[in-house]
Parts: sequence; structure tokens; C-alpha cells
Amino acid sequence: MIKVNENVINLVEKVRRAIKNEKITAENFPMAELCNLIECTMGNSFWDCIGSRSNFGFQEMPEIYKEALQDAVDRQDMAGCERVLRLFESSYKALYTAMGEDEKIFRQGPYRKMIIDLGIENAKVQYRLHQERQKAFPKEKEVSLGEGKGVVYTCLIGEKKLEQPKKVSARVDYICFTDQQDKWGTKEGVWEYRAIENPEDLADEVLEYKYKIMAHKLLADYDFSIWIKSNMVIVGDIFRFCKIYGEGNGFLSFPQVVEDCIYQSMSITHMLKDDFNIAIRKRVNQYQKEGYPEHNGLIDDRVMVRSHRDDRLCKVMEAWWDEICEGKLLGANLFNYIAWKQQYPFSICDLFIYENIYFNNSEIDLETNDD
Repeated sequence: MIKVNENVINLVEKVRRAIKNEKITAENFPMAELCNLIECTMGNSFWDCIGSRSNFGFQEMPEIYKEALQDAVDRQDMAGCERVLRLFESSYKALYTAMGEDEKIFRQGPYRKMIIDLGIENAKVQYRLHQERQKAFPKEKEVSLGEGKGVVYTCLIGEKKLEQPKKVSARVDYICFTDQQDKWGTKEGVWEYRAIENPEDLADEVLEYKYKIMAHKLLADYDFSIWIKSNMVIVGDIFRFCKIYGEGNGFLSFPQVVEDCIYQSMSITHMLKDDFNIAIRKRVNQYQKEGYPEHNGLIDDRVMVRSHRDDRLCKVMEAWWDEICEGKLLGANLFNYIAWKQQYPFSICDLFIYENIYFNNSEIDLETNDD
């Protein structure tokens, strides 16, 4: 069932606070981002996505909000901008709350079909673009992913649930690093629980990235690893996945199907001037000076297959981790930049990560749009 998205509310309130604190002015007002947000939450693209048409009462509302914002910006009336955003936030809550149990269209096929069709099509587009970009980075040697001693692993921090794979292989071990002490040294289904170590006292999200990225160090006894985020479930033959999409490279992942540009994925945070956002702006400026191209693709790092015997890949992984530590950044969007900088060829598949024969996300229900 459709419901209010707290990320939308948080973003609007973040902008409103920045206006009140005079950190956003008419000169740096994020008009394009906010117009896109209004369109995605109330405009024709939203109604098309769910296979429905807008109610007459809401038909002109998105354009009215956009015009009111633009008029306030032109007049440099930041208080007016803040009031328009407050009204938009209230209207958004009212619209999505009203779409309750009686709005059956959100439980029917058109929504699911639209999401899946768009996801599959975007994945195929990103795959084709990736293939063209990879021609600039010739392989030094062929790598056969999935050969040798392998491990599937994940990281469980906090009181989260870990799903058992639907498809299990005797050719790999299954390891879960966790901070839940009662699980250390035990086994649940195929998963062997190991203690997660945090001598640097890293924040949970950063700690998970360390375990996600540094597999060649943390699991050095293995020839290859398959990282899956704790909410991902293996439902198909992982070795077939490696064989079909590995393409002789030491790294394989999924494409991001919503964004394909590091600059756009970081742009929203530029609006504020705290230490975190200042660090991001410095990094973005650095990437631009180095000539890193726009729309160079992004991986979806919820699934990553890696060869631990690929020395070039190990250097890429270490550079990725260094970039997070030095730049105080997080995100899969950094991998493509690091690979470009080191001219490292890698593979992605042409599959939608939410709907494919190898992996599923246990927290997403495309039948009802519940997340």
C-alpha cells in the first residue's frame, strides 16, 4: 500500500531549516531538485507509475507549487519559499494518507508491472552503456570468477533478521559477521556467525562498509567471495550468475537503475554547510578537476562478487576504503570512480536487483508496494 515516505518529509524539512538558518538563498536555491521531488510525488510521472490518473483536485497542484516557488525565488523571498514548502509537505502527507485501504489500485498489477518493467529496462540500458565504457580499459588477464575456495558472506549489525538462502551450494561457506555476542561461534541454518571486530570504534554504517569492501583481508583464506547485504536472499545458482556475467573480470555487481551519476547522487547534500557536506563538496570538486565524467554509471553494492587473487582488484578495494576514510564519505557511488581512476575493468549484469532469478530483497514487496 502506498504510504508517506519519511525521506521526502526529511528532505523538505531539511531545506526549510536551511532557509531559516540563511544557509540557502535565492542564488543557491535547489529549484531543479525540488521541482523533480514535486513531480515524482504528485505529478503525472507518479500517477503513470501506479497505472492510474490524477484526481481532478490534484491535477494542477504540482505546477502551482512549482510556479509559486519560482515566483518566490525571483523575488528573493526566502520566507515565501519556506511557506510554499511547508504547504507542499502538508499536502503530500494529506494525499498519501488518504490513499489508504480503499485505494485498491496500489495492490494491483499495474504498479508492480510498471516498477519491474522500468527496473529491467534501466538495468539493460546501464549494462549496454557500461560495455561501451569498458572498451577503454583492456584486461591484463582473464579471471574466472567462482573458481577455487569460495565464501558467501554478510554483516549483521544490531537486531536485524538474517534470511536463509533459498538456493544453497555445498561449494561455498556461508559466514555472517555480527555484533550480536550471543551468536558468536554458533550456526543457524547454513550461516556460521563470527564476531565483528571494531578496534577503530567506527560508526555502524562505516563498519559495515569496512566488512563489505575489505573481503580480501578479512577472508584472505578464500579465493573468491560473494558479498550480499543482510536483506538480500540467494534464490538461484550463484555459480551460473558468475559464469554468465563475469566476462573474465575479477569483480561483478548489479547496476544502479535509479541513478547513474556520482555528481547527482551527491548533489542534494550540497545544500548545507556542515562538516560532512563541506567534505562532500571538496571531494566532488576533486573528481571534476581530475576529469571524472558525468553519468559514468553506479553499481548497486548490495551484491558483489570478487576474486581475492586479483591483485589489481585488491588495490581498488583498498583505495575505495581509503576514499571513505579520508573523505568521510559513504556509498557505492565511489566504486565506479575508483575503478575509472585506476583503469580497472569490471563487470555488471543486466538484471534488476529486485526482480531476477539469482537474488531477491526480503524487505521489498512489489506486489503491494510495501517497503
